[in-house]
Amino acid sequence: MYRMLAAWIRRFTHNNLAANEVARQWSTILTAAFETGEYSHDKYVLAYQDIFGKKPRGGRLIDFVQFYVISLMSGCLDPKTESAFLDHVIDHESGIYYTYDSKLKLLPPVFESKQASHYLAAIELLSAFPQAKYKLRFVLDWLDKNKNANGRWDMGGSVSDKVYFPLSDYWRKREMREADCTERISNLIAAISN
Repeated sequence: MYRMLAAWIRRFTHNNLAANEVARQWSTILTAAFETGEYSHDKYVLAYQDIFGKKPRGGRLIDFVQFYVISLMSGCLDPKTESAFLDHVIDHESGIYYTYDSKLKLLPPVFESKQASHYLAAIELLSAFPQAKYKLRFVLDWLDKNKNANGRWDMGGSVSDKVYFPLSDYWRKREMREADCTERISNLIAAISN
């Protein structure tokens, strides 16, 4: 419960002591789990038990490759841990829980699809990490290849999900949809490139 609330608070501000304490706890756990530069499940379990003072509830361990923990970790990990953490997340077989359900290393086969929109949501989540500009170069190349003849992006009408799209009030005109898609993707490119 605290993890979810703290994640949402930290998406807006890093100046909340209670949310920062939850982030610090998870940072300590992940630093231990990636101590060698690769993920160690045993170290993850030990650190989890040490920090929270209990075994995972019902023997079930919270998978950290999920929206809330990833949101908490932005700005909390040292460069070595962040690098290994991002590599693990990008290569995670089931994607990012609550965001995208496939491996991020594998690009969506169809650009004009809800799957591609959800993929962008996962990449937007990772773009908050300083090392994203190095780790996500392949996404920039993919986006560049999917520009239309006008040098803009159009993901098609099927991506209208009332969460990420539409940004504008009226999507029946292709120009409005193209403007929304271009705005979202341009912001993502700027986040990764800076």
